[in-house]
Amino acid sequence: MGPLHGYRVIELGIWVAAPAAASMLADWGADVIKVESASGDPYRYTLRHIGVDIADSPTFALDNRGKRGVVLDLKAQGDRDALGELLDGADVFVTNLRPAALERLSLDPATLRARYPRLAGPGTGPARL
Repeated sequence: MGPLHGYRVIELGIWVAAPAAASMLADWGADVIKVESASGDPYRYTLRHIGVDIADSPTFALDNRGKRGVVLDLKAQGDRDALGELLDGADVFVTNLRPAALERLSLDPATLRARYPRLAGPGTGPARL
């Protein structure tokens, strides 16, 4: 339990920034669900990029502690619908994907705010955090 107990966070992040931020929210008690493609967050394989043959990356584990995970292919309509169901019950969406990629997936800020009012954020309704 922590100050964010009862909040749901959906993370669509890669490498360090978004995963590290979402792990802190998990540390504070939020229910964090990390969304990854079938190939996984490239951060999982960081050490392989420098020639270390290791199955698990300690740095990936550190920045993804306390989370649950789901594998979705966001190019497939059924999996986009599944992400929509997750977002329906979410209080926070954390991502560090490029704006153009988010627009292609209809996950840009304007679309998210219109479709998922709980994600509206400060100034558009009751403060969430």
